[in-house]
Amino acid sequence: MDLETSVAEETAFEFEGLERCLKVSQSCDGLVCFYDITRAVEVLNPATGTYIVLPLSRIQRLWIQLMEREPVQDPNPVPEPLFSLSSFGFGKDSVNGRYKLVWLYNNCPSTTTTCEVLDLEEKKWRFVNTITLDHHSILGNQNPAFANGSLYWLTGNNLGYPTMNTKLIVFDIHTEVFQVIPTPPFITRDASSGHIVLCNLHGRLCISKLKGDCKQEFWWRVKNNTWEKIFSVDLRSTSTWFRGITWEPLTPLGISRDTNKVILSLRYQDNLVALDLDPHSTNCHFYCSCDYGLVVPYFPSLSLFNSIEN
Repeated sequence: MDLETSVAEETAFEFEGLERCLKVSQSCDGLVCFYDITRAVEVLNPATGTYIVLPLSRIQRLWIQLMEREPVQDPNPVPEPLFSLSSFGFGKDSVNGRYKLVWLYNNCPSTTTTCEVLDLEEKKWRFVNTITLDHHSILGNQNPAFANGSLYWLTGNNLGYPTMNTKLIVFDIHTEVFQVIPTPPFITRDASSGHIVLCNLHGRLCISKLKGDCKQEFWWRVKNNTWEKIFSVDLRSTSTWFRGITWEPLTPLGISRDTNKVILSLRYQDNLVALDLDPHSTNCHFYCSCDYGLVVPYFPSLSLFNSIEN
């Protein structure tokens, strides 16, 4: 879909042996990952149809073993560790240009966090040090944002639920080192992580907060510690297209400074809205994807044909 022409091009891909819905990663240089906790990750270049199937990670193998195990009648069962709070990320090393896949997951009911990384050129999963994440758990039901060589997550409690005093978990893809840093100063300490959205917008890290008055402010990072407010939206003006919902934050998918428009989506909703950012304009374009799904910004690339071949 194009912000200027509003033209959508459709391409269908068939996946064999599907037993449940696949998830899709953020696009990186025209590549996307399709995955599930019990299915090998497939890295696809939609522009060429080229793809590779990667080996299973440890967390995937553990889940498969758990699902295939026969139930045992035990009067004194021992609780097994769970890894349900997992998050998959995909990004590019800003130094050497190598693509890496990242599985980050909380070990419940403990508060430890585990991370597996796969370099697309090596095609082998390995563990990386997560000691800096001690007592910091990822927020459940979120996709990390990739921007400027790093992946970003929001923190949650040990069960993955939103919390106050939210922090950012940052993973440098080149050094493979984690940091836990405060959110920017315009995100107040009492802000729930469930009202904060992280994403990549036009190649920059974008963070937004839904306030109590149903207004959501969107900022993106200009430099390391410099942020610029780019626009704000009153969700009461967009709720018509999102089933009246004003209590969940929107996610921007694309922005055009030439036309002063932004495409917005809402999690678990299949509609998109192209909103004119002119404060005096009431012009909106409504798009319906017809089927429930996940919308991911994507820019095709033909130059990466050889990057994902076996």
